[in-house]
Amino acid sequence: MKNISLYEEIFDKVEAQQKSLGGDANDDVLSKMSLKFDSKVSSLEQMCYLMEATLLRKPTEATVYAGFQKVSRAEAIWDRYHELADNVDKVYLFGEKDKELELHENIEFVYLPANHKLIREWFLVIDKKIGSNMMVAYDEDGFGVEDLKEDRNFKGVKTSRPEHIEKAVNLLEEIV
Repeated sequence: MKNISLYEEIFDKVEAQQKSLGGDANDDVLSKMSLKFDSKVSSLEQMCYLMEATLLRKPTEATVYAGFQKVSRAEAIWDRYHELADNVDKVYLFGEKDKELELHENIEFVYLPANHKLIREWFLVIDKKIGSNMMVAYDEDGFGVEDLKEDRNFKGVKTSRPEHIEKAVNLLEEIV
């Protein structure tokens, strides 16, 4: 499996001012088309929720690439991902295989080995004809830090620029 990092490939290419989101950023900030950020878990969860919500409204031709670091971190929102998978062509879920989740015909698991760079990254890439966007955030505290769970620190980027989405999709397609 090719050892790629979305964060390393995309972060420096996005032109945006760095913002500190903390753990309670408002939806207006999280909905920006282009954003570099420092964040806690709760702001990343809300950012992803806002991105996913567009796919939950109605069926659309789209492919979703979601990296949760560990598969178990998707468990709390697994019902939402089943609904999302009903509305899109395919969902690829990346992470360490630490949990078995209920299968869905449109969800494919991409299990990452322990030393893979994507293990340290939380990402969501939505590839569709109109309205593609993505976010990727690097876990600055280190993968598997259990005592920090919700208070982990991330540095990342969100973008809707087609060239960044295409680059991310091409990289991820190399390992699915």
